[in-house]
Order: sequence, then C-alpha cells, then structure tokens
Amino acid sequence: MSNRLKVYLAIYAGLSPSLAADNFRKALVSLNAHILGFLAHAIRIQRKRSAARVVQALWDSEDLTQFEERCDILCVRASEEARICDCRENLDAHLRSLEEIHKVRTGVEKLQERVDLGKLEKAEGATYDSWTEGELSRCLPDTRTDLLEQIAGWTADQASKRIFWLCGKAGTGKSTIARTVAQKLDDDKLLGASFFFKRGRAGRSHAKLLFPTIAWQLADLFPAIASAIATSLDRDSLLCDKHLSTQFEHLLLQPLRNVDPVGLPSAGVVLVIDALDECENSESIKTTLLLLSKVEEITSIRLRIFVTSRPELPVELGFKDMSGDLHHDVRLEVAQEISIEHDIRVFYEHQFSEIRKSSLLQDDELPAEWPGEQSTRALVVQAMPLFIFAFTVSRYISANPRRNLATMLLQSRDKSLTGLKGTYLPILDQVVASEGDGEQKDWILDFKAVVGSIVLLYDPLSASALARLLEVEVGDVGRVLRPLHSVLNIPRASDGNIDRMTPITLFHLSFRDFLLDPELKSQNVFWVQADETHRTLGMHCIRLLESGGLKEDICGVLRLGTRRADVAKSSVHSSLPEDVAYACCYWVQHILMSNSQLDDEGAAHQFLQKHLLHWMEALSWLGKASDVIHNLEILKSTVAVSHTFDVCL
Repeated sequence: MSNRLKVYLAIYAGLSPSLAADNFRKALVSLNAHILGFLAHAIRIQRKRSAARVVQALWDSEDLTQFEERCDILCVRASEEARICDCRENLDAHLRSLEEIHKVRTGVEKLQERVDLGKLEKAEGATYDSWTEGELSRCLPDTRTDLLEQIAGWTADQASKRIFWLCGKAGTGKSTIARTVAQKLDDDKLLGASFFFKRGRAGRSHAKLLFPTIAWQLADLFPAIASAIATSLDRDSLLCDKHLSTQFEHLLLQPLRNVDPVGLPSAGVVLVIDALDECENSESIKTTLLLLSKVEEITSIRLRIFVTSRPELPVELGFKDMSGDLHHDVRLEVAQEISIEHDIRVFYEHQFSEIRKSSLLQDDELPAEWPGEQSTRALVVQAMPLFIFAFTVSRYISANPRRNLATMLLQSRDKSLTGLKGTYLPILDQVVASEGDGEQKDWILDFKAVVGSIVLLYDPLSASALARLLEVEVGDVGRVLRPLHSVLNIPRASDGNIDRMTPITLFHLSFRDFLLDPELKSQNVFWVQADETHRTLGMHCIRLLESGGLKEDICGVLRLGTRRADVAKSSVHSSLPEDVAYACCYWVQHILMSNSQLDDEGAAHQFLQKHLLHWMEALSWLGKASDVIHNLEILKSTVAVSHTFDVCL
C-alpha cells in the first residue's frame, strides 16, 4: 500500500492546482493517514512487554482483513479522483509496475503456508509406498480376485457405506491386500492417504501421528485442503502433540468440512489404514474408530476409509459402537474360503519359479519340473490358510532348495505342527540341528537374548547398535542372526555379510507372536519370557546411559539458550548415536513392561539422581521433550511408596 501511495503522490506532484487536484490530494491524505495509523498501532504494541504483546497480538487475521478492506476502499476513491484529473492512463502505467509486488505477496503467503504445514509431524515409513513398505509384496495376478473386485465395487459405488473393514487372523495376508488396494487407488487417482501401523516401529506403533500423517498427505494432494490445514496449524502450532480428538477436529474434520469443494475430485478419495490392531494402546484404537465415525459430517468431498485389522477386542468393540449403516465388514477367512487354496498354490508356483531362475546362476541347477506336483500340493495343504506360512517356507527353501524342501516335506507329516507353531518351529529346529551337539544349548540362550530383544524393541536397531546395547560383540549378534534370513529382515552388505549399520526388522508380526505366546511355553524351546527380557533391556539402557552416554551439554553447543533448530542434525546424531538415543527414548517403557517395582537406591533411582537433567536435555535434542513428564509419571506408577524417590521425581 505504501508503494501504491508513492505512485499516487508522484502523479499528484505533476498536476496543476484545481478543485479536482485538491480532491485527489484529500483522498491521498486519507489513505496515508490510514496506513500511518496502522503502523502506529503496531509500534505501540511492539513497545509493550512480551506478555502484553501476546495478549494484544496485532497480527490477528481479523485485524489484517479490516486494514486491507479499508485500504481497498480508499484506493478506489483515489483512483476515481485521478480519473477526474484526466491522469488515469498515466496512473495505470505506473501501477502496472506494482504487479510484481502482488506476486511477491502471493509467494510470501505460499511460503507461510509451507512453514505452517512444516509443523505437521509425520510417522516415518507409514505410507504404502514408503521406503519400508514400498518393496513389500502385493497380491500376485490371479489371486484374491473376488475380494479385490468386491473392494473395487465398494470404491466405485457412490452409495456404498463410508468404511470398509477387512478383518482377518494373523498371517492371512491383510497387509498385502491393503498395499494392493492402496496401489490401485493411487493409480486411479482415488487415494487420499495411507497409514500402515507396525508394532515395534517408532511413530507407527501408536496413533499419535495417525491424523497428522494423513493430513500431510491430503495437503500434498489438494491446495485448498492444504490452506485450511495450514490455518489450523497457524492458530495452534502444537496440534500434533494434542489429544487425538483435538488433532482430528482441527487437522481433518474442520478443514474438510469447510473447504470449497471446487477443485476436489467428484469421485471422492479413500483413506487406507492397515493393521489398526497393532496400535499398542487399546483406548487409542477405540478413540480412533469413534473419530473416524464422524466421516459422515464431511460433505465437501466423499471421504471413505478402508481399514484392516485382526479380530482384536478393542477393534471389535470400536466397530460395534458404530452405526451399522456406516461400515461394511468382511471376514477374510470367510471371503477366501473357496479361493485360498488356489491363491496359495499360485504364490508357491511363483516363488518356485524364482528359485529355479536363481539356480541357473549356481552350480546346482534345478530341473524345470522341480519341485513337482506332489511336493507342491503337500506344502499348500500345510500352509492353509496362512499366507505367512507359504512366504516363510519359500524363503527358507530358497536358501538351500533341495535340502530344505526335503526338510519341510518331512515336517509336513507331523500333524501337531499347525498355525504359527507349524510355520516357525520346524525352521528354528533345523537351525539348531545344524549346530554342534555341545553348542545347541548355548545357541538357544543366545537366540533368546538377541532375537528376544529384537522382537521387543520399540524401534528397530542395527546389528552394531544392538551389540552395544546388549554389551556383546557384534560378531556374536551376526552369528545368531546369520541362519535366520527366512524369519527376519536382515540387511546384507556388499560382501554378503550382515550390514551392521541398517536396522534389523521382522518380516511379520506373527514371528513375535510365536516367540511370546505363553500357551507354547512348554512346547517351544525358543519361547521368550517377555517381562524378563523387558527388564534386561531396561537395565541395559540405564547401564549404557550411565557409562558415558549422557553428560551436561552433550552436543557441545557451549552457548546457553541455543535452539535445537540451530544445531545440525548430524551433530545431534554424532553426540547421541543410535543405541544411546534408543536408550534415552525407551528405557522407561522397558521398565514398565517388566512389571517390576523400583526401590530407593535402585538402578533407576541412582540414574535419575545423577542424570535426570542430562536425560531431559538429551530428549530435547532428540525432539522428545514432551515425553519427559509422561515418562516420569510412568516411573512414579512403578515405584514402591518411598518419600525419597517421590521427591526425586
């Protein structure tokens, strides 16, 4: 406006005295007075103490709107007076040079929008095409055809229920179906967002980042929605740290309910949420479903939701509390009852074809008819109805096709090996059998220590970080993991050995279920006692932090008050390496899950007496400052009544 006023004044300076020129001058005085009054108001607020400035926040959207509206009125008046002075053409020529200013303003507004959207916290690897999910399997052609057609029909039908719930037992292939559905929706420009829960993965094992991650994807697709979400974040930059209901209200419901439907797809969009049961907090599951049931309030765009889960009680109760008119339920075991044998056979045939191709590059070339109809049929029968069985067995066979196929065919005769026990126990038994007679017991103990820790970690660790946490040699970790490629995702280095710097993850949560299942304790020599392993991990975390992992000013910034954003991430990672960062974030959770009570002068008490502030500082550098109070409350709940310890907390 000031630049526009300068143009007006330059035109006025070239006018001869007249009544019209005097009226033009008065219009310019009014515009100038309005601008100066606004600036004076700003200066008065700026001179107040910081608290008062917050109370009288000038840059409220209503203040700016009123200022701009009045400026527009005064500019129109000035332009009319200029026209009366017969200098409108000259004025327009000067004002055209100001169009660039409008472009700059638009750019600044877009930049501010991106800054606001940058406040969204996103769960790493949660989308269907992320670096963690993108390479995982999709449904093979000619498999799951009836079910996929049913889902496609639900997507295309404008009158269909808003939520499609696919429920199935562990290992039946729900996540593979979800990735396939998400891929198809994306190809058809119908995917709004996806979120794949994963137990044991930070950010994906709880619902805290579900709605922010979905909002981030919707904002990336639709500018109008992005603007509405940015407005919410501008009003409250800490939305991602609020309760689920507040997040949903301000990041999804309000933006989608109020957005202009012009520019949004008439066919609507679909959200894909996989493995909801792997959200660790049962109350969060029920709250999430309660909030998703409000989808009917959104009329600007037809929003539908595809959800998969196991038939766990919190999920069952959440859908039971919804209106039946809102959700369409499909039980996977029922939907695939007729086709499952065919689908597993197609999967096996595809895997065996790949194994035969690989054998061409090796000395032991497999014949074209391998493994034969009889062997394939036996494996299909053994796998029914678990796709995870077929997946695991085919990976096991690929390591040594002739020998391992014979082993699995022999095991298939044991009718007691069913379910997850039949999936994993034969493979682990063969691994133990390959060890020397005197080493089998030691290997099982090492297996429980290393693999038991891996399945209970709250975030995956690399082999080197895991070795430092457990206080063992990295070679010992590699020795245990080397024969377990069929059940764990163990990264390989270029030389064929274990990549020590890349996290080790589970192929499927069912392996964790198998190792921790209390009903298999007497039948499974590999059974892992969860509470004892959690206790051991918690103590290892405390030991690591006490033995040099923490200290004052751990990032060496020296200057007090340095902002976290002003310190390079590489510096934080160097000062708080992977194992130390993990110990900082999760030692409290391991103590909680160990079901043990903390006492005065115990390890946790002594650690907090010496390193409480150091731990809080480290969490701040890791972006977890908000977790401090929550963690201390957890610790207080595990403490035997003790005045000294309570004062420390």
